[in-house]
Amino acid sequence: MANTLAEATYRIARELGIVVEGIATGGSATTLIDTNDLTQADDYWNGGSLWILRDSAEAAAAPEGEFAIVSDFVASTDTLSLRNVAAGTGNALTAAAAAGDRYALGKKRYPLHILISKVNQALIEMGTMPITDTTTIDTASAQTEYSLPIAANMDLREVWLQTITGDANDNRWQPIHNWTIQKSATGTADLLMLPMQYPTTRDVKLVYMDTHPALDDHDDKISEHVHLSRVVMEATVLSLLWRKQKVGLGDGTLNDQLNSYLGPEVGGLSKLDKVRVRYPIRSPMAHRRFLVVGQRVAEDEFYTPPAP
Repeated sequence: MANTLAEATYRIARELGIVVEGIATGGSATTLIDTNDLTQADDYWNGGSLWILRDSAEAAAAPEGEFAIVSDFVASTDTLSLRNVAAGTGNALTAAAAAGDRYALGKKRYPLHILISKVNQALIEMGTMPITDTTTIDTASAQTEYSLPIAANMDLREVWLQTITGDANDNRWQPIHNWTIQKSATGTADLLMLPMQYPTTRDVKLVYMDTHPALDDHDDKISEHVHLSRVVMEATVLSLLWRKQKVGLGDGTLNDQLNSYLGPEVGGLSKLDKVRVRYPIRSPMAHRRFLVVGQRVAEDEFYTPPAP
């Protein structure tokens, strides 16, 4: 099961040491009540972050896995008022928080929008990763040239043909080796040039390298090609650097935290370096293209068959 933006931001907040957890005693789609552990003063949690970690029935039902921002905290009723992370109207949660739901609260020192921003920044700075597209191109009659998705212009690695239709679980993908790309004007999709006309209405699977799509909502998924632990570590360091830029050099605790991630440990590598080594992004090799002449196979990426 893919990891989500909500899980990533919660783990970053926990890594930063700004999280407390508890069990709700009630709530709604816009509030959460905890008469046992929310003992702070009025407005203490204003601007903080809320994550619902587990629903009371342990059935993974909403609002489990969702997040919200605290707009107001009233100490006399032990009530957190919540607002949606997204713009516009709507409830903070898609279902009511209920007695028995486990939650986490993050202090406003690192606002939720900053954590989301740093997840996206980390994913971009980690480089490109494999993207699979099976919907953009379908084979057509009397056609060998197809417009690529613009994201595939830069680094297309693999092209596959669907050999069985009508069964979503049995496509029998076969690699196409002799494809080439015809470059087009800037901002325009390149053309994928296939070596022959294939049967019509077959999906063409493209595997290309691109940066990770931006994440916005609690259930937006992180690519399985990047390990969540690395995303969390990278985004945690970026969050600490953001905080350091915001408050300056006077926070000794902040400097100690940064040094714990960036300072060399035994072996010379920092904690961040070790995570990068342990969880690299693995990319597929580009399919090689060959010219077959009799029994001899010679690589020729610029070969153009003569006109009939």
